[in-house]
Amino acid sequence: MIVKLPKESYYKINKLLVNPHEKTENVLNAVISGMNRGVVYVDQIEEPRTAIVYAVGLGYYLLGDPENESFNSHLSELISIQLKQESLNLCGGTWFLGTLFNENWKKALEKVVDGRTYYVDYSIYYELNTVRFHKGLEQPRHVLDEDLSIVKITKELINADEDLREELTEYWSSAESFAQFGFGYAVLKNDKVISACYSCCVNGDRHEVYIATFDQNVRNRGLATILGQQYIKECLEREYGVYWTTDQSNEPSKRVADKLGFDYSHRLMSFEFEF
Repeated sequence: MIVKLPKESYYKINKLLVNPHEKTENVLNAVISGMNRGVVYVDQIEEPRTAIVYAVGLGYYLLGDPENESFNSHLSELISIQLKQESLNLCGGTWFLGTLFNENWKKALEKVVDGRTYYVDYSIYYELNTVRFHKGLEQPRHVLDEDLSIVKITKELINADEDLREELTEYWSSAESFAQFGFGYAVLKNDKVISACYSCCVNGDRHEVYIATFDQNVRNRGLATILGQQYIKECLEREYGVYWTTDQSNEPSKRVADKLGFDYSHRLMSFEFEF
């Protein structure tokens, strides 16, 4: 059996977080705490043994017993029908991207892909090295072109810019929620947001950073570095922890993380296929 867990009962799956990476994973815990958008499915509401957590716009997290047959026997139907439609409705997503804290989940998922082509990759987790970050600030800095400006992301900017609004509301329930708990910076060209760096999720004082570029013509002009430095400086001023996660295969993202002073922490297996 698989049932949707009421939001007020999300705390019940905290006992399934048994290893250090589960207990500190920012996106997962931001959903469980109710800070960021998400949906939780379990084998039973009162004493869940197994759960799948959907972080809207970011992916799925499989928790608990990977050999729970009462859960696994319904997993294929859940993915093919419920999760597929839910992902499409909530953020236009068409892929299942599952993060596996226990790699035994790979065997369970291989049984339910039902002939689909699947991919096994790794999510790479980084933590900020403040010494390296400050040394980076001392290096020759990128300079914004005259037609560009950097601004703080506000509710008014989110509501006025369609690309930014669609981007942020994948992770946050509203512009107001983002403004209350997260923050970020954007680069403007002719009053249009062309790139942004912001908190995609918040777990206590741990902020997960994400950088989005809406205009492909401005890639490789140092905007990610400029935005990232501005964002991280404010995180440090507020005494927030700042973290970066990317796919092992995403070399550009890994290069930006390195430029900003992030150090490799650990990796987790990801299991991906198109719905």
